Amino acid sequence: MGGKRKNSEGSLSDEEKSNKKAKKKKEELLPSMIKNKDKRSEVHAELKRQKKLEKRAKSKARDAAVKRALELGEEPPEKKVPRTIENTREFDETICRPDDEELFAGNDADEFSSILNQQQTPKILITTCRFNSTRGPAFISELLSVIPNAHYFKRGTYDLKKIVEYANNKDFTSIIVVHTNRREPDALLIIGLPDGPTAHFKLSKLVLRKDIKNHGTPTSHKPELVLNNFTTRLGHRIGRCKV
Repeated sequence: MGGKRKNSEGSLSDEEKSNKKAKKKKEELLPSMIKNKDKRSEVHAELKRQKKLEKRAKSKARDAAVKRALELGEEPPEKKVPRTIENTREFDETICRPDDEELFAGNDADEFSSILNQQQTPKILITTCRFNSTRGPAFISELLSVIPNAHYFKRGTYDLKKIVEYANNKDFTSIIVVHTNRREPDALLIIGLPDGPTAHFKLSKLVLRKDIKNHGTPTSHKPELVLNNFTTRLGHRIGRCKV
């Protein structure tokens, strides 16, 4: 009976300890819970310093364990692999494979095959939305310097349907419409001619060439577009659309 009481008392004390720890965690204030700006920044700096010290202590302990294992002639502990987008990516059934004959057969018959097979020279018409911005012309001039055989036409009051008809009559292969919002270019609308497709791409944090420190000067070489991880069927098609 006495032993059982001790065990029950011991279990109660363990529960009390865990409850106290939980209460302490609840009592710990997060920086977002503090209204005073100076105090909030002070607490944030202290938490950041503690995290840095913990990280440094873990790194030292890991290096010491590796050194000790090498001295004893043992295998060092396995190196932890950091979690990245690539190694945590879920399997997708639509990922293209090198032996996908159906996909490559479709490439020969899609809207971009004549351009990608160099049977037709791309000719691009660049225009803007009706309400142009202050940085819009600078962005368009950079597009003209990068994209070969590109021509700029002022939008004016013309509807997009009229512009598409004009571009078709003048043998343009695609239209790029630079959309602006709050005096900043924020999107690109790419229309494939004559029968599509149409793609809308969002722009964020646009930095012009003149704003880059020690920037280079563009040459007359044809640009190369690097596409990473466009491995699904949709990504493959979007990649061909961009090219």
